[in-house]
Amino acid sequence: MTMKDKITDVFSIGFRVDTPALLHEIANSGLGRNNGVLKVPLNVFIRLLERVAERAIQLDDPELNICMLSLNLYEVPPMEVVGKIEEQIILLNGK
Repeated sequence: MTMKDKITDVFSIGFRVDTPALLHEIANSGLGRNNGVLKVPLNVFIRLLERVAERAIQLDDPELNICMLSLNLYEVPPMEVVGKIEEQIILLNGK
């Protein structure tokens, strides 16, 4: 199975994750008092994901864009994400 097929399969089942919100929830609400030490690594991880998103925007690769959109790592309004993913699938199929 090619990467294109895998991405299409994942998108067809509607798989998306609001990664920033998930990490924020884990860091601020999901950690017990004894696990507060994880807050710093989670915040570093968020900053690293921001850098990855910036680089992905520069590369403008449809496969990568679909992954980034599915993880909510691009600043796209939630109601527009599906349309943006569909645009990337069209570009991907055109290659």
